Amino acid sequence: MTREGPAWLAELQARFGAAIRTPLDRSSGTLAATEAAYDPRLVELLQGGRGVGAAGRLAVYNRQYWFRLFEALQDAFPLTMRLLGAWTFNGHAARFVLAHPPRGWDLDRVPHGFEAFLEAELERDAAPDRAALVESARLDAAWRAVFRAPGTRPFRPSAADASRLLEARLLPSPAVELVVEHWPLLELRRKVMAERAERRVPLPPPLPRARSWALVRTDEAIGQLPLEDREAELLALLRTAPVREALARLEQACAPGEREELPARARGWLARSVQLGFWIGTA
Repeated sequence: MTREGPAWLAELQARFGAAIRTPLDRSSGTLAATEAAYDPRLVELLQGGRGVGAAGRLAVYNRQYWFRLFEALQDAFPLTMRLLGAWTFNGHAARFVLAHPPRGWDLDRVPHGFEAFLEAELERDAAPDRAALVESARLDAAWRAVFRAPGTRPFRPSAADASRLLEARLLPSPAVELVVEHWPLLELRRKVMAERAERRVPLPPPLPRARSWALVRTDEAIGQLPLEDREAELLALLRTAPVREALARLEQACAPGEREELPARARGWLARSVQLGFWIGTA
């Protein structure tokens, strides 16, 4: 049997929560708590004892609240953080948290949606290297999605499935993401993950041509599988269209010289995707 807590406790918790969410001041070039912004009534309620005053004690919680959130976002978007540098990244992170405050106990949920928020911010600010930063944020988000995906059983077609497979739509595994890079960002991500630093790294020159990859979670790690251009197109089509329709649309996109070899190549790509667990069933 439960009962409501006392009104004074609810008031104290509400005031305390508002205080620790007070944005940190960046004007001095460091992240500082603004003790003067705290609710005077809360400071009065907490005042007492010797040593650091109530506002100073609140400032400790205030800083730690924000530092934990910055750490959660930096861990989720390590490549983007290094391309921006920790100071600039934390500025975007603070605005994101203020616009989308945490609603639960799990810190790992805090970064959800940050890539879309950052894309809008970079577009509004006409940021240099915007396209590369957007691509890096999407890559970090894809990596995070694969890492956090629930366990699933891969689709292994039976003889009965074979007869209706062309009319079916394959259900993609949540532990697989398709990504395209126009800069060598996957390689850069591996490098910055090994360094675990906060300083800004320069953006490498763009690739001569875009590269497609599949991020695939295995029992041991997350693998990076390079994809042929047409293979990547087919896998993307298969995520939204029935197999027959996806193959037809891919054939239409091919030049006449490609079409003769396309059926055999498509069968090979499809077989490999099934073997590697890209799908969990059919609809």
